Amino acid sequence: MLLEALTWLTTPAPQWARQAGYLKELIAIQARYRRCRDSWEPHLQASRAAIIAAVDRCDRRHHAIVYGSGLLLDIPLDTLSRAFARVTLVDAVHLRSTRRLARQFTNVRCAETDLSGVAVGLLLGTAKGADQLPRPIAPTVEPPKEIDLVISANVLTQLPVTPLQYLDRHLPLPADDLDLYARAIMQAHLDHLAQLDAVCCLLAETEVAHVAPDGTILESTDPLRGLSLPSPHDSWHWTVAPLGEVSRNYAIRNHVAAAISMPQCSESASNRRGASP
Repeated sequence: MLLEALTWLTTPAPQWARQAGYLKELIAIQARYRRCRDSWEPHLQASRAAIIAAVDRCDRRHHAIVYGSGLLLDIPLDTLSRAFARVTLVDAVHLRSTRRLARQFTNVRCAETDLSGVAVGLLLGTAKGADQLPRPIAPTVEPPKEIDLVISANVLTQLPVTPLQYLDRHLPLPADDLDLYARAIMQAHLDHLAQLDAVCCLLAETEVAHVAPDGTILESTDPLRGLSLPSPHDSWHWTVAPLGEVSRNYAIRNHVAAAISMPQCSESASNRRGASP
């Protein structure tokens, strides 16, 4: 706990990221990784392999952007740095350890922004007594036309988590309203990815299950809340919390899908060229 508190105090972070809870959540993820490293490693390897597969499909290699760069555990940063002229790591906050790693590559930079598109609006709105929820806004870290590869790194289903937790503390709403709001946040992210003229590698959880010691699924939930993803390139299980981490009666296991899609604009252009006499 002392290490986590020291990290919270010494990490440079936007004030909104502290207030909304993003810095606290990232530090908690780092602490869980230290405890569950062995259980996480197969998932991290599979995530990195999916990203490398997406890199291999890129004809243009000027700029790669990573949404949800986090602790860089699931990001093959050396591969991205070698393959692209520029790499931008995007998240609400970056720990000092992440920045140190990024500084090892001259073409990698960190950018801090609200990927949910609503956190800053919620903070400002509740401070002024507003009772209307801000609409999700897609990030504008880079001009879309300058992105050749976009990676959404296990962040999609996490986007509503912190805003909903903040609302629970400051502006309690009916469960159905919260569910619709969570879907809207995730859908805005999916719409943003679909509009980019870039190869897209989407890594996302499709199921969260409580698994008994004998392997029986005791309970499962849909973190996508009914939303659909593109057809997966690969999928696997991620033991987020092994037996004993959260409960002696069950482990928490996510099912993760990796979808790789080609740029629609480029495909259309190629089809037009192929149809020409």
